[in-house]
Amino acid sequence: MNLGRWHHNQTTNTRINTLQRVIFFFVLIIIGRLFYLQIIQNKQYVKLGAEQRAIEQEVKPERGRILALTDASTSDQLYPLAVNRVYYEVALDPAKITRPQNITDIVAPILGIDAQLVLDKSNQTDKRYEVLAKAVTEEKVAAIKNKLEILLADVNKNRAKKDVLTRLEDLGVIFTKNVLRYYPDKEVGAHVLGFLGYDEQGLNRVGKYGLEGYFDKDLSGQIGMIIGEKDVSGILLTAGQAEDVVNGADVVLTIDHTVQYKACKMLEKAVLKNMADNGTLIIMESNTGAIRAMCNYPSFDPNEYNKVDSIDVYNNIAVYQAYEPGSVMKAVAMAIAVDQGKVSPNTAYEDKGEVKFAGGQVIRNAGDKIYGWSDMKKVLTYSINTGIIFATQDVPNKVFAEYMENFGFGKLTGLSISQEMGGDISSLSKRGDIFKATASYGQGITATPLQMLNAINVIANRGNLMQPYIINEIRYNDKVLQKTEPKILHRGVISANTASQVSAMMVNVVDGEHAVAARVPGYYVAGKSGTAQVANSQTGKYDNSRTIHSFIGFAPQDNPKFTMLVKLDNPKTAQYSEGTAIPLFGEIAKFLLEYYQVPPSR
Repeated sequence: MNLGRWHHNQTTNTRINTLQRVIFFFVLIIIGRLFYLQIIQNKQYVKLGAEQRAIEQEVKPERGRILALTDASTSDQLYPLAVNRVYYEVALDPAKITRPQNITDIVAPILGIDAQLVLDKSNQTDKRYEVLAKAVTEEKVAAIKNKLEILLADVNKNRAKKDVLTRLEDLGVIFTKNVLRYYPDKEVGAHVLGFLGYDEQGLNRVGKYGLEGYFDKDLSGQIGMIIGEKDVSGILLTAGQAEDVVNGADVVLTIDHTVQYKACKMLEKAVLKNMADNGTLIIMESNTGAIRAMCNYPSFDPNEYNKVDSIDVYNNIAVYQAYEPGSVMKAVAMAIAVDQGKVSPNTAYEDKGEVKFAGGQVIRNAGDKIYGWSDMKKVLTYSINTGIIFATQDVPNKVFAEYMENFGFGKLTGLSISQEMGGDISSLSKRGDIFKATASYGQGITATPLQMLNAINVIANRGNLMQPYIINEIRYNDKVLQKTEPKILHRGVISANTASQVSAMMVNVVDGEHAVAARVPGYYVAGKSGTAQVANSQTGKYDNSRTIHSFIGFAPQDNPKFTMLVKLDNPKTAQYSEGTAIPLFGEIAKFLLEYYQVPPSR
């Protein structure tokens, strides 16, 4: 026997057996691992695989529109004041651009940007994304794409089949679609609308100010959710709607677009002409309380709301800024005195130019004028301070304060819009006749323009205080689920007879020598002017260099179609409202009577 060979075979067999045992051991480990994974951990890994394939995707709703009437008698024809519009961000991928001059010649003229800038960005081949323009309209994008199609064909003309470019993006021009809020009328009526801005974190779009802010939840809708399954490449295989997306509601306003646009442009012209700090205009349908126009100037473009010098311009002065209204309040005070039976239009008194009160306070007429014997018609026509004090002197202070509350002062009107303030008539609760006296001609108390307009509308509306409203209807999924109906807040604030007498006195104001510009030939126009002093917040005294000019009225007097307020803050071209606010009122009143085709009655 060859011992060497035997030992060699023995060693080889030992090694083989050892290797077999090792292999067997590893096989057992693998089998055990597979058993653990596929049997014991089966449910967990099935779940994990499903989670890797599953996809959850939010579906954003479309924001509701804000719409105006084009005909106040129907809501079938509407004008978009705030809508959603598709815009594009146009950018370059310089790494893909092979013909920079051609690209420049196409995009620069259409986008209206400097050609050299486009060319420079096209040649930055180390960059992958260079923005050229944001908020580009669909029309401009379509024009660019049409020209790129021609360029694409020319680029492919001499290329091998395998090198042919198939997409416009291969030329190096990128179009990113965005849906943005669009306001067609720009600055006209912007204070009513507000704008779509960002939340405090700067991440989510939210409504700010005006109707965009007040109705943000309704306009926003409800986010939906899609749950589905994707393959390894990310392609959606199956999908199901886990939560339905609910688009935002459309808000239809009582605003008459034609009236709003025309009147607001007239306001802008008057503010600039009279070098006023700002101006406010409100037009209300007398018998319903529906707001047909509301605007302030200066205004802002909600499409570019961030391009303002101060955020104060966002404030809707018509409902936000309470002021001492001045002599326009005399019409309300006279209505209280007549309703209480203390005076009639023909009641006479002797004006001596001043009235003295306990404690040494003295109230004089504007310009220290003395009118002698006058009746109540003359008191309103010439806006005599001592006359309105005479008219209200026998009205108990508490009764006067209750009337003022019933006229709507000192509390919110309830208009569905953000920022509304309530004004302040708290001085009427103080002891002393001086507070009633100053309030009777619009000092020592404050009101917003909307409150002042609504109070005068009580006289126009036969003594009833209406609920002002600016929402005609709210439509969810194109169905009207909420419609506003006219509402009387307080019936019989004054009697119909009182309203008739005072409105006739207000016609006398317009027919008088100081309100000639408010007249409209063929119509009885009722109104009252005001030139109010402005109190200095630091000294508490009135600033003789600053005044607020206003005129509030309605027409026709016997059956009013509209009640209107115009207000100019600190105009520089005239001392009194007869040279500023009154001509603006007359111009718009003439337009309204013609627009609504009201037949002449005079």
